Amino acid sequence: MRKQLADIKEIDQYLLQEMSPAARLVFQARLLISPALRKQVASQQQVIQLATWLGREEKRSQLDEVFHELMQDEIFNHSITSIFK
Repeated sequence: MRKQLADIKEIDQYLLQEMSPAARLVFQARLLISPALRKQVASQQQVIQLATWLGREEKRSQLDEVFHELMQDEIFNHSITSIFK
């Protein structure tokens, strides 16, 4: 299990560009010779993209809630709607 966690951490560092230039070159060389590593990197990249998307959806949902709460205030509602008239 520790090996898998170490591999995931290393792949994350690579994808998030948190490696030193030398470590990055070594990792890229390993990518060239290891189809299994390429597959792991592609899978981890999808995980990162999904996490980013879900984070954005959560923020969008929070902003919608704030907007609906603000629109309940008559003064705010009038101020905003008057801008678009």
